[in-house]
Amino acid sequence: MEAQDKKKRILEATLKLITDRGFHGTPVSMIAEEAGVGAGTIYRYFKNKEAIINELYDIIQKDLHEATVRDVPDDISVRDEFYVKWRHILEYFLDNSDEANFIIQYSASPYISRTVKEENDRRNAHLRALIDRGLRNKEIREVDYNTIAIYMWGTIKQMHHLYINDSIQITEELIADIYSVFWEGIRMHQEG
Repeated sequence: MEAQDKKKRILEATLKLITDRGFHGTPVSMIAEEAGVGAGTIYRYFKNKEAIINELYDIIQKDLHEATVRDVPDDISVRDEFYVKWRHILEYFLDNSDEANFIIQYSASPYISRTVKEENDRRNAHLRALIDRGLRNKEIREVDYNTIAIYMWGTIKQMHHLYINDSIQITEELIADIYSVFWEGIRMHQEG
């Protein structure tokens, strides 16, 4: 078995097990069994379980970032750029449920290293730039990045949660309605 294949299988097994069982419910021996490798093999590739979590989190965040920024047309309005990126994130979550659950579970985890968090912040610079453009153009309200990020991610996480629990059907009408509510919440309203 090639080294890259072993490492990939370890990461895939970790994703599956930790998403289902949590960090503490997933010993390295269980990851090894699921990956079809010896427990000692894991330590050839990773210092410890936290290192596996960090690499996996970084890989998933990189994939999510690439999905978010793909095919975003140049010279579109702030509203439309938010929509395209919001929609891409939603589609990623719906198409990659284990990865979405992992992100939700570990985004604020103490297991994620500062370096990995900083890299993720760097990847999100495009959202900060979009917010700055919206503020400069007076298209969105005076709110900070974290407020918009919480609101944006909150709608996506809740839709994903309801979808995977068979509580809602994701339709174009629902997507349009929820995005409309999101946009109404951040757009600049004319006074008076």
